[in-house]
This record gives sequence, C-alpha cells and structure tokens, in this order.
Amino acid sequence: MENEKKERDKDKKEKEKAEYEEGLKKTLTPLLFGVLAGVISYALYTYGYIEPTSEDGLLIAILMVLMQKFVYPYLHTSIKGAKDWIYISFMTVFCWFLFFSLLLNIHI
Repeated sequence: MENEKKERDKDKKEKEKAEYEEGLKKTLTPLLFGVLAGVISYALYTYGYIEPTSEDGLLIAILMVLMQKFVYPYLHTSIKGAKDWIYISFMTVFCWFLFFSLLLNIHI
C-alpha cells in the first residue's frame, strides 16, 4: 500500500516536471525568435532595405512565427490547437516589437 503511494507521488512529480519543461520551451522559444526577428529587422533598416514605418518588419516577425512550426518537433514539444499558436504568435510579435523599438531608439 505504501509503495503504491510512493509510486503515484513519483509519477505525479515526473509529470509536473515534464509539463514545466514544456512550458519553458513554449515561452523561451518565441522570445528568442522575437529577438531574432527584431535584430533582422534592425539590420535591414540600417542597410536601408526597409523603413521603420513599413510592414516589412512585421512580415519578418510573422515568418519567424511560421518557422517555429519546424523547430518544435526538434525540441520534442507538441503544439496542440489554436490556443498554443495564438500564445506563440503573440509572444513572438510582442518581443519583435519591443526589441526592434529598443534598437531603433538606440540608433537615433
């Protein structure tokens, strides 16, 4: 009886740890892709390919969202449904906007 309880507790802790790790992956990956999109947008701006007011920078952020579809299988993370994709998209675009804006403010 006591061994069964220990087994259940152990299984529960392992499941919680796996969910925590998956949540970290689902948060940090969009952050990194958003920062990368911001750096790419800024680099294209400094070389004169895009203007800060054009939608080309946002297009780069959207492409980074789409690229994540191919990255998550390598991270052994499953994306289930629209809720996860909305979260990933929001985080990526938000981080792109933040980082691109910060870089533009430093440049000016």
